[in-house]
Amino acid sequence: MRKSKPRKVIVEYRDGSEKEASFEALPSQLQFELLRQPFASRPSANPEQEKYLLLEWDDGWKEVIEVDAACSEINRYYVISRQEEVGRLSLNKENDYPELIEIVRKPMGLKKITFLDTFQLSLERSEKEGKKTDHFFRLSREGNAISREIGIFKKAVAEEEFDLRELRSDDPSQLTEKYEKIRRKMGLKAARRQQDVFDFLAYLAKSSE
Repeated sequence: MRKSKPRKVIVEYRDGSEKEASFEALPSQLQFELLRQPFASRPSANPEQEKYLLLEWDDGWKEVIEVDAACSEINRYYVISRQEEVGRLSLNKENDYPELIEIVRKPMGLKKITFLDTFQLSLERSEKEGKKTDHFFRLSREGNAISREIGIFKKAVAEEEFDLRELRSDDPSQLTEKYEKIRRKMGLKAARRQQDVFDFLAYLAKSSE
């Protein structure tokens, strides 16, 4: 993501003393958990330049994930079955290792992935090894769901009687309540952070010329 990362974290104790640490020195999972908290979320200054994943399930559920700007294409999607099932969505990155996205919700029921283009998923093969089974999915190109989402977005804006020009020009940090109403009407959920969905809505607003 293009957003600037925190430089340090400060812990203040009841006696007024403080301890600080470099943000980069924290374990990656702790960095992730901190950045997904509302207090640490900052709207993107250029949402139209960010990159997003739009995930759709067979029951109509839709989630949005904002991914690193260096992600360039979908590599593959597969599901690992042990006692539970976990999906793995691999995105190729320019001059770097692929970015791996975990799909926890109904991984075998994921129907579509939109990243630059939209892809329909279908089970290609399953390979069993001991107590583990790997399910590999074929990705078939299916147009672009973003155009459909722009139409749904514009309909939601009209139903709420919001001014589309204001949504494009106002400070994103002041639009949280409006974005939340639009999000509900569109049926979008946050896979990781609520700010990802709001950035995506800001992107749709700027794309609704």
